[in-house]
Amino acid sequence: MTRGIYLVANLKSQQTCENLIFSIRKSGCTLPIRLIHFGGKKINSLYILGQVELLYYESFPGEAKQLIATLKTVLTDCPLGYLYRFLGWFSDWDEFIYSDNDIVALCNWENLFEYLDGCDLVHADEEYITNGRFNYNRPEFVRAAFGESALESAITAGHIVVKKSPKMVEDIYNAITWFRENPGVPKKHDQSLLHIASLLGKWKMINLCKPPYNWLSSWAGDYKNSLQIIQKIQKANTAISHIHYSGSTPKGNLAIQDLLFSTNNDKKRLMKLSFIGLRSLSGYENLMQQYLRVKRFLNRKLMKS
Repeated sequence: MTRGIYLVANLKSQQTCENLIFSIRKSGCTLPIRLIHFGGKKINSLYILGQVELLYYESFPGEAKQLIATLKTVLTDCPLGYLYRFLGWFSDWDEFIYSDNDIVALCNWENLFEYLDGCDLVHADEEYITNGRFNYNRPEFVRAAFGESALESAITAGHIVVKKSPKMVEDIYNAITWFRENPGVPKKHDQSLLHIASLLGKWKMINLCKPPYNWLSSWAGDYKNSLQIIQKIQKANTAISHIHYSGSTPKGNLAIQDLLFSTNNDKKRLMKLSFIGLRSLSGYENLMQQYLRVKRFLNRKLMKS
């Protein structure tokens, strides 16, 4: 059984990617890591380049490129590089982990493959408690189409463990067709399409955050700081696979985001925190957020016109 980890990154995400790889290795995981270039400026970190096999979209076979091209026609809210997570289904590995960069590994990810026995996909998140509001404009339609419990199988696409098969690729294509037939129902991003593929294909999945496993939530927003993570692990006597800083780009200005500096020595960490503090306390970050919000709004208007 061949296994490995897929990441997608570029120079913009280099800092979080480096910290992710550092956390993977420090957790004892020795699996090979392949990093697909997201696009834009390339990674130049010597640490990253020494740990990964660097791949490009062009490195993959024609059938993989065809899937990405087809996905692009329906996932219009996704930058092209986000779709490269689907390239893992065309690797020569039997099983793989795909991980976003804004993640910190908290256990040896090699152990996660133990749960794949008899399954198609394993994940550890609490997306199932959101009632589909982040994946669908009309979640009630999904319930009507796939059953009352359909939204409880939701997946956070930023961290998945996959036993790949041609059938799963076929299911992804079927999900693309479903998106075309029901354009007003799903949000046009990769996570909702992956969920629809799992529903259409009746994938066998395990969510480690659900009973009987009851692993802790992997979303950083559920914790105030790193101390609270440690205390919850002790109190619940359970496990946690990773922390995912999803929802927005982590700036490092929140207490829970201390784990993003794990790869830095004391001096470098203090220098980064000083810079982050100045930007945050001066109000610069708030101004930038307003600017980006307006920019996204205008871009959406232009795309529709």
